[in-house]
Amino acid sequence: MAIITNIEDLRVLHQKRTPKMFYDYADSGSWTEFTYRANESDFQKIKLRQRVAVDMTNRTTKTTMVGQEVAMPVALAPTGLTGMQHADGEILAARAAEKFGVPFCLSTMSICSIEDVAERTTKPFWFQLYVMKDRDFIEHLIERAKAAKCSALVLTLDLQILGQRHKDLKNGLSAPPKLTIANMINMMTKPRWCMGMAMTPRRTFRNIVGHATGVGNMSSLSS
Repeated sequence: MAIITNIEDLRVLHQKRTPKMFYDYADSGSWTEFTYRANESDFQKIKLRQRVAVDMTNRTTKTTMVGQEVAMPVALAPTGLTGMQHADGEILAARAAEKFGVPFCLSTMSICSIEDVAERTTKPFWFQLYVMKDRDFIEHLIERAKAAKCSALVLTLDLQILGQRHKDLKNGLSAPPKLTIANMINMMTKPRWCMGMAMTPRRTFRNIVGHATGVGNMSSLSS
């Protein structure tokens, strides 16, 4: 395994191992990508002030978030298509969060379903909800989250208009990927990814496909 020393190492490794359309999905933003770049540059401005000769006895990073005890005040945010970045990605991320003692939040747009994650973890996780036009489907989705004993419902409120993601349009992003000549050539350079995806049945939006009326792929979902 490569020696990872910082986030940039992970980005480079991700780019090497993941097909272009899914890497670009993770490493891009909507429209001009101004907000995406600003998020990165804004964090770079934060400086940590060193303090010395301070009593560290009984100091801890442990706290509570929405009533849940956590090892430190962070959570794994909902990330769509995680299961296409790596086979069964949401399950693996949820297990890692559980092992470390921080919350995991599953996206509506996950590849692994609510039930997939619940069956393969031992502690409650959070569920992020996109409120769509099909209200019957949304109510059923919330009931599924309740049945899976999700401990928090995280609402996304700022998606009245879908952002146009230029790289996704150019790459023809889909889950599972369309088997075009360009895609197949690119995937052939990612043998570990291909092997992982061949070993799992989870290759589409399992929270949605088969549950929402008329939704079978990303284009029908957008409409």
